[in-house]
Amino acid sequence: MTSPARALADLQQLVSYGPRFHGDPGIRAAADWLESELVAAGLALARQSVRLPGWRPGTVSQVTVVDPLIRTLPAWPMLGSGGAEGTVGGRVKQLGPQGLWGDSQTWQRFVVLGGDGRAVAYLHGRDDGPASPQPLPAGSDAQLPHLAIGHLDARQLTEWIRDDRHPSVEVACDAHRGGDAVGDNLIVDVSGTGDGRALLCGHYDTFFNTVGAYDNGSGTIALLQLLREWTRTPPVRSVRVVFFTAEEWHLGGSRHYVAQADAADALAPGSPDGIADLDFVLNIDGLGRGSFLEAFASPETFDTALHESIVEHAAASRPDLTVVSRFPPTTGTDDASFYRAGVPSAFLTFNDLHRLHQPDDLPNEGIAGNVAWTVGLARRLVDTLPRADRFARPGIL
Repeated sequence: MTSPARALADLQQLVSYGPRFHGDPGIRAAADWLESELVAAGLALARQSVRLPGWRPGTVSQVTVVDPLIRTLPAWPMLGSGGAEGTVGGRVKQLGPQGLWGDSQTWQRFVVLGGDGRAVAYLHGRDDGPASPQPLPAGSDAQLPHLAIGHLDARQLTEWIRDDRHPSVEVACDAHRGGDAVGDNLIVDVSGTGDGRALLCGHYDTFFNTVGAYDNGSGTIALLQLLREWTRTPPVRSVRVVFFTAEEWHLGGSRHYVAQADAADALAPGSPDGIADLDFVLNIDGLGRGSFLEAFASPETFDTALHESIVEHAAASRPDLTVVSRFPPTTGTDDASFYRAGVPSAFLTFNDLHRLHQPDDLPNEGIAGNVAWTVGLARRLVDTLPRADRFARPGIL
């Protein structure tokens, strides 16, 4: 069985490669390490290349309030942001709520209007917690700077605007697009002792500003530990495990995988590379500290069965655990790519959102303990969950 000490040691090794931003040296080094660990365990790994339009965060991201007082706000460029030559500035106007990852998170959006009344930059105020970069929603003006600010700073801007104090800011940002960003999905197949087929996944990439122990080094190590255990005691179902790259890039890795799987199904129904005959998909993303587990799943019958199985497992091993079912599932992580394709899918997380996309998302014993416990839970789910009902591709979510 997986021990918290082993999980912590593996997590520390993974984060030693630095941020695992899609296309960067850190994620390539992490992929090589994962492959070496899996080969040492007697497993074969396939790599699926994922090529996306390149983007760089630059070295400057600054928001300075110049009126009604002078204050520099912590800020990060949103993934996909444009840059500016030098500093731009002007009056801040609040535009209203902004959904990220569909409506998984609801932030506040502000526009910075220059002297001619045209937009020169956008600010994105987090729903809770400190400034945290996220991918820009499709349709954003990628020519202009888009900077994420913290919840309290967004509230202060809102109050000034409501009090007619007309806040003004200066913005500096040198983020830019260019070239390609290339990384690999890592795929491992494990034969089961019985019938059925499931896919387990988690992303091993991070944002540019963090080594991502919680998001999602934790899920990565849980999958690694599961695979090691399955070499000794195989699962009942056959399982494909996929470590996805580019989750932070609008689910680029899993979207690519599903597109290729759809093509495989069309060419050869029942292909091991297809998704049409999967019993279900289980995504592990973000095993943070604490005893609050969220489970997202669809269709609703699958969500109910999943919740009951988790509660039964926790009753025997984690009586302190609070388990919450959320339906319909979020569209913010890799199971959403399968959900959109009509594949029964689930997502497990111990939310630790104040560490999300933060430089201080570092390994700790709380994460390691939840990784070890989730390995046992995932084994139970793979072996005992009934095949989920299929449902039509949802179209508009």
